[in-house]
Amino acid sequence: MQRRAQGQIRRPIGVRTRRRIWISGKPTCPGWPGGRRDAKSPLPSRLPGTRPDRTGLPSPLPFHLAAAASILKSGISAAERASSGVPWAPHLRTALCGLSSPDALTLTQEATDRLRQMLAGIEAWQRHPHKRRLSAPRVVWQGGASRLLDFGGTGPAVLAVPSLINRAYILDLGRGHSLMRYLAGRGLRPLLLDWGDAGPDEAAFDLNAFAQHRLVPALHVAASQGPIALLGYCMGGTLAVALAQTQPQHVARLALIGAPWRFSEALGVAAALRQLGRQTGTLQLTQALLAIEQAFGVIPGDLMQLLFAMLDPGLTLAKFRRFAEMPRHSRDARRFVELEDWVNSPVGLPGPAARDILIDWQLRDVTGRGLWRLSGTRIDPARLSMPSLLFCATEDRIAPPSATEPLARAIPGARLATPATGHVGMIVGRASPATVWKPLADFLAPA
Repeated sequence: MQRRAQGQIRRPIGVRTRRRIWISGKPTCPGWPGGRRDAKSPLPSRLPGTRPDRTGLPSPLPFHLAAAASILKSGISAAERASSGVPWAPHLRTALCGLSSPDALTLTQEATDRLRQMLAGIEAWQRHPHKRRLSAPRVVWQGGASRLLDFGGTGPAVLAVPSLINRAYILDLGRGHSLMRYLAGRGLRPLLLDWGDAGPDEAAFDLNAFAQHRLVPALHVAASQGPIALLGYCMGGTLAVALAQTQPQHVARLALIGAPWRFSEALGVAAALRQLGRQTGTLQLTQALLAIEQAFGVIPGDLMQLLFAMLDPGLTLAKFRRFAEMPRHSRDARRFVELEDWVNSPVGLPGPAARDILIDWQLRDVTGRGLWRLSGTRIDPARLSMPSLLFCATEDRIAPPSATEPLARAIPGARLATPATGHVGMIVGRASPATVWKPLADFLAPA
């Protein structure tokens, strides 16, 4: 092999190079002893600024790899027993009818191929050159780590409140799939509250403090010219309900997208925490969160990533296999990279706020039971009187209908829309402009 001027190696035709999965600054290489690279093999280009650093991602990478291997191993065992009384779902029973059971070698080869495809997709994403490039909106207010971003427009103001545990820019993800820029194009003036990364000013914040020192001041800036429309996404929608009740003079309309309210019967994270609570007790969970906070200063975003990953352990296997087949510079590939970069950039939560969300909301269901108090006020959606529109996706596993639809029923006169998509799909899915964006804009700026 001859060495190129740039320091890369030209491999002979027909010779396969070993795959490198970046975990902690150095690539691990399936097939090499200990997962270490051969000393003569070049590292991929790491020029500054060429792409976001995706080392060690998707998070939590050990969980994703172990889950994929476990699922494939279980698939081999299940397929071998396809004709021995396994209670298959009806559509699978029909598909299996008349098929002979494949031998173990064929099944193992198929499982190996699928795992290899997933690893290829992860490597392709880690090394993909695309990164999000959008003009930065104007900052019109800042408090601590939080900023209020103005996306322009001279029409009615809309204050958008996102979740505390993910980056706000999911509402401004990329060119052609930015809800904020779409609303601005429809003649509205969207203002996005970016919570930012909690710093020293927010270290002791609970939800009351976030509301009092960040959410209410942002509302006052947004409503400086009169009452506004309030838009809440995910747990930002739950906070928006409290804001609308405690500051009704500033809120003319309320729109909520995937806002959880009743957690007692919800699946997903709430169900996992309920199970954990039954096993260990609420007090021990609270003490565990305190210990994590003392160790890290905040509750790390990776903890929430793990909880979300447990909702669908096979999702990473499926989506990175699909990504491996996408043309590198296609529009679909760029959209995948932008969304996956967002998914893998969680924010840490101050300990008090994390306990409010994970213990009081998710485990004790203080919202659904009518026990939640914010700034001294008991929050009751039945007291809201402004026109309200709620989007509750039928395929949402993060905030499932069992958690979101009770809120729509509790708000007097609220309209309910049920798009057939998932939690994030309501914001950036292919059908979101037609099923969510347009009816949302029509509601926020009535003729």
